[in-house]
Amino acid sequence: MLLIGVSFYTLSVSGERNVLQQTVETKESEIKREKDSVAFMKAWMERDKLDALKKEAEFNRTMAAKPVFKTKIEYVPTGDNCTDLNAIAEEARKNAEGSKL
Repeated sequence: MLLIGVSFYTLSVSGERNVLQQTVETKESEIKREKDSVAFMKAWMERDKLDALKKEAEFNRTMAAKPVFKTKIEYVPTGDNCTDLNAIAEEARKNAEGSKL
């Protein structure tokens, strides 16, 4: 009888230890998965940063290769002195007004 009681006690203690060990192993595996997930996300964010830098460099290179157009509107004389002088004076007034704004 005593032997049966000791056997049950040994089984229950070893069973509790096994359950505790399984709980610890489960928690450790969960922590490892979380660490792996964090490492994956960090690598993903780093890759996205590199992709953004490459896209920005490509955009800047493309924009630098495009031609730049600069236009300047000037009065072309007609040959009539009165009309030409009035137009030049009007253009000067408009330029002066535009610089005040």
